[in-house]
Amino acid sequence: MTARLLPAAGIALVLIGLAAACGSSSAPNGSGAARISLVDKTWHCKKHVDLALVQVVMHGGHHDGVHLDHGCSGTIRKLVVVGPGGDGVKVHAGAHDVTILGGRIDCGPKGLKIHQDAIQAMGGMHVTFERISSRGCANSFMFVNEGRQKREAPKAIVCRNCTASSGNYSISIRHSTDSGATDSTFASRRPPAATAVAVDPLVHGNTWHATSRTRG
Repeated sequence: MTARLLPAAGIALVLIGLAAACGSSSAPNGSGAARISLVDKTWHCKKHVDLALVQVVMHGGHHDGVHLDHGCSGTIRKLVVVGPGGDGVKVHAGAHDVTILGGRIDCGPKGLKIHQDAIQAMGGMHVTFERISSRGCANSFMFVNEGRQKREAPKAIVCRNCTASSGNYSISIRHSTDSGATDSTFASRRPPAATAVAVDPLVHGNTWHATSRTRG
């Protein structure tokens, strides 16, 4: 059987279609070289990914930067979230086995009636953030607590070797298991803390510097 070759125009259309499916991308999703770049639009991860870069730039408002949704798994080598008025990254129930290897989350001015965290996990399992730096988020760098609909208590949501300056909490670990931060440095009004409902929280082994007032 003779292979049929696509004309050059057809190949170009195929590549454009692949890039459009992932936002702005230099390679197909899953290749390990793909780059996602969005402006004023939340990026939703809903499947297995292997990405070199996810970059989301927001210009204020109340939207979040990135949602790790049900079905999201895989590796993001660098994450850059700049300017959201909402949360930098939200981890939802059903996200699992996600590793983010570095990057930054810098919040913009907090939207009205918004609980603004760099990382807010309301569900998810085995989601690891490595070497994330963050500044400007009004409430906390990391807020981990089962969502109101109680679909899934977060488990093993961890930041390692992270550095953050936030307004209120550094990390606040609530209804969850094996979650928190290690080997990290924080500046905030309140130190890393966990409530009684947190099971085996990771709040020790970090460096914390007190600041005098809440941001945002």
